[in-house]
Amino acid sequence: MTALAASVLALYAALAGVLLPGRLARADWPQRAPGLALAAWFGLAATFIVAVALTAYHLALAGPRAHAHGLLALFEPGAPPAGAEGPAVLVPVALAAAWPLARIAAASRRARRDRAEHLDRLALAGRADPALGAVLLDHPAPVAYCLRRGPVVISSGAVARLTDGQLRAVIRHERAHLAGRHHLLLALGAGLADAFRRLPLGRALRTQVAPLLEMLADDRAARGCRPEDLAAAMCEVGSLRPSPATLPAGGGARTLLRMRRLLRPAPRLRPVARLVTVTLIALGPLVPYLLTCGPTPG
Repeated sequence: MTALAASVLALYAALAGVLLPGRLARADWPQRAPGLALAAWFGLAATFIVAVALTAYHLALAGPRAHAHGLLALFEPGAPPAGAEGPAVLVPVALAAAWPLARIAAASRRARRDRAEHLDRLALAGRADPALGAVLLDHPAPVAYCLRRGPVVISSGAVARLTDGQLRAVIRHERAHLAGRHHLLLALGAGLADAFRRLPLGRALRTQVAPLLEMLADDRAARGCRPEDLAAAMCEVGSLRPSPATLPAGGGARTLLRMRRLLRPAPRLRPVARLVTVTLIALGPLVPYLLTCGPTPG
């Protein structure tokens, strides 16, 4: 019966890692609820990890004396529950979980290293500006971004080109990144994308997480400034080279979509749709466990 459990779990992992990412990436509701969409992406990754780990567990258990646990035990009536297994069967589970954790740790190290190098360059080309509440970078190109854990960086070119309202909107956007600790989610997404880079799930995480974080920062910034100012500033400012340590105000992926969201906001998701989505996200990683490892019915 563990062979059946492993087969069911492998199909479940394929659903989370191969089939569903494309559907979610093509959906239009994430732009109406970017925070919920981020939870859905990370929930999908958690579901995939749990399903792969439990598949490895049941393959390690395969043998003539092995019996089903959980809801799948309904297909093996009268079978006694499996006895205590040796610790060796937990090795595949540990390996399945260790790989994404190792890639997340590596992504965090890269971001920390990049931030330290960036701060060294800022010490030479930038200076603190108390009036702006940011580091003013001596650079002719209009640039605005924040480093993980700060500071906010504004170039002299951006100060010269933006109006006062646009400049305030840009700074609010960057402070929204810092207040939401978006650098942690960015590192998490980068690590998971690296761990699953050969799968649709990994490729989607690489392209979806950063734009959704930008939308979250847009929404928070727009509460304290004119959306028109923030949308106009997106057209003017950009980022320096792509970096795991920086979160830019504009110039990134899907800038036109972000501008349209600000200038012509779509209706928010209905409470029922939110509740259904949250329930599915929560159940995703639990279903493999309940099917194969949870309490045995009857």
